[in-house]
Amino acid sequence: MNKLRIKFRYRAIILFGLIGLLLGSTSCQDQLKDNFYNPDRQTKPDFAMLFTGVLQSTELFRMEYGPQYHQIRAFNRLLGLGTFPDGNNWDNAPDGSSMLWTTWSGVTLRETQFNKAYDFNKNVPILNLMINGLSAEEKPNYEIYVNCVNIVKAFIFQRLTDIYDDVPFSEANGAYQQKFFAKYDSQQYIYHTLLDELKTISTTLHGYQLNSSLAHSQFKNADILNNGDVTKWEKFANSLRLRMALRLEVVEPEVSKAVIADIVNNNLPLVSDDNDLIGLAEKDFAHVMEYYWPRAVSEMYYNCTAPRFMMRNLMGYNGPGTDEATVDPRMKVIFQPNSKGDYIGLDVWNPTQVAEANADMQAFNYDATWVSDALNWNYDDHLDPHYSMYNKMTYFNYNLKFPAFTPSETHLILAEAAIRYPELGINAAAEYRKAMQQSIDWYYSMNSSNTFGPTSTPPVPNNIMPNSQPAKPSASVINTWLDSKVADFNALNAQDKYKAIFYQKYIHLNIFNHWELWSEHRRLAKELGTGFIYEHASKVFTWMERFYYPSGEATTNPDNFKAVSTQNDAVTPVWWTGRKNK
Repeated sequence: MNKLRIKFRYRAIILFGLIGLLLGSTSCQDQLKDNFYNPDRQTKPDFAMLFTGVLQSTELFRMEYGPQYHQIRAFNRLLGLGTFPDGNNWDNAPDGSSMLWTTWSGVTLRETQFNKAYDFNKNVPILNLMINGLSAEEKPNYEIYVNCVNIVKAFIFQRLTDIYDDVPFSEANGAYQQKFFAKYDSQQYIYHTLLDELKTISTTLHGYQLNSSLAHSQFKNADILNNGDVTKWEKFANSLRLRMALRLEVVEPEVSKAVIADIVNNNLPLVSDDNDLIGLAEKDFAHVMEYYWPRAVSEMYYNCTAPRFMMRNLMGYNGPGTDEATVDPRMKVIFQPNSKGDYIGLDVWNPTQVAEANADMQAFNYDATWVSDALNWNYDDHLDPHYSMYNKMTYFNYNLKFPAFTPSETHLILAEAAIRYPELGINAAAEYRKAMQQSIDWYYSMNSSNTFGPTSTPPVPNNIMPNSQPAKPSASVINTWLDSKVADFNALNAQDKYKAIFYQKYIHLNIFNHWELWSEHRRLAKELGTGFIYEHASKVFTWMERFYYPSGEATTNPDNFKAVSTQNDAVTPVWWTGRKNK
C-alpha cells in the first residue's frame, strides 16, 4: 500500500480514491465528505495546523538534504556555478560527453521534484473541502488560508512546469472529483491559469485587514512564512506574476507586457523593499546538519569552488594588484579566500583549466609544491582550500531565511521589462542599480550577522578561513562602484543589457536558486544564442532543457502519459522558450 501511495500521490489521496470506487459514482463526493470530513469533529485551529504544515513542506521553503545534495552536484556543473580541479579526467573530455540527467543525481532529481510538488498539492483539496463545510458567517474569515495556500501553489507549480513542461495540474490530487488519473495540462494553460488566479488573489488581498476572529488570530501564529503580514502575501503574489510574465516574453510578448503593465501602472505592491524577502529560516537546529540544505552544501563543498568566470569577468577581480575600487563589493562575502588568504577562482572543466589555474597561482608566487597540490586536487576543500570557495560565514548562517523571492530579483525583472517595453515608463538603470545595492546589503547582512562557528550548535564546518567576515565597504565606495556599473550598463545595446541583467541574477542567486537560473538560461537562449551559456559553463555537459518524467509515469498513468510521451526527454525545449531545438 505504501508503494502504491507513492506512485499515485499526485493524483489523489489514495485512501479516498479506493473508498470512492467502492461507493460508486452516485453521490460519491458527498459520501467522501461524510466519511472523512465531519465539521462537528473539526476544531477551528485545524485550518491553522494544516496551513503551518503546508508551509513546512520540504523542497518548498525548507530545503531538504537529499534533493539539495543532488541539485548542487548537478546544477553547479551544468551552470558553471562551482567545480573542482580534475584535469586528468575532465578537462579534455569531448564536448557533450556527459549527460547529467543519466547520472545518479539526475535520476534522483527527476523523481524528487515531481513527487514533492504533489505531496504539497494534496493539501489543497483538503483545505477547500474544509472551508466548504463552514457556515456562510464563518467562511469569509477562513478564506485567507485558502488564498495564501494558492499563492504557494502557484509558486510550486510554476517551478514544476518550468522543469517538466506539461504536467498534471487541473486534475491533480482530484479524488474528491473522482479524478484518480490526472491528465497532463499544457505549460501554456498552467501559466495562464496561475496568472489569472494570482491576479484574483492579489485583488482580494489588497487592503485586506485581519480582524479579531479566531480564524485570523490563528492565522497570525500559523503563518510561519510571512508572520501574518497580508500585504507581504500580496507582494508575493504580484512578484510571482511579474516573474511569470517575463518568462512569457518570447512566446507571448503581449501577454507578458499586459501583466507587467497591470502591475506597474496600478503601482501594485511587490517584493521590492529590503525587508520584503520571502523565505523561511530553518529552526530545527538539532537536525539542520542532518536533514537540511546546510548538510548538502557541506558534503558537496568540493563542488563549490569559486567560479573563475564570476570572479574575474563579472566581479572584476583579476588577481594581485587589482584596484579594489573596481571589484564587486560582494566578492568577499559570496566567496572566502583560500587558506593563504588570497582570492583565486577555478574555471570550469575545459582544456585550459590547468594552464589558467597555474598562471593564477604563479601570480601569487606560490611554491611549486602548493601549485602542484592545487592543480592535482591534493588538498582538503574544507580544511585547507587552495582556491576560493563559497563563503562559509555567509552560507552557513543558520539564521538566514532561505530565499524564495528576493527584492533584487524584482528590480532585475523590472529592469529587463523597461528595455523590452519602454512604453511602460520604467527606469531600467534605476532598477538595475537598486537590485545591486540591495544584493550587496543582503550579502553583508547575512555574513556579518553570523555568530555561529566550529564549536557552536549547529557548527560551521571546519575550517573557517581568515577574513571570512570582512568589513563592509563604506557607502561612498559602494556608491562609486554602483555609479560605474550603471554607466557601463547605459552604454550597452539592448541585447548586452539583457545579458548584464542576467549576470546580476547569476551573481545574486548563485547556489541559492538553481531552478530560476536554469530557467533564465533557457529563456534567453533563443535571443542571445546558446553561446552565452558557454561563456561560463562547461561544454563537457550536454545542455539540459527539461527533466525526464519520473520513471513510473508510463505504467501508473499510461493513458494520460501518452499525450506527453514524445517529449519525455532532456533535450526538447519547454514551450515558453519559443525554441523547437536547443
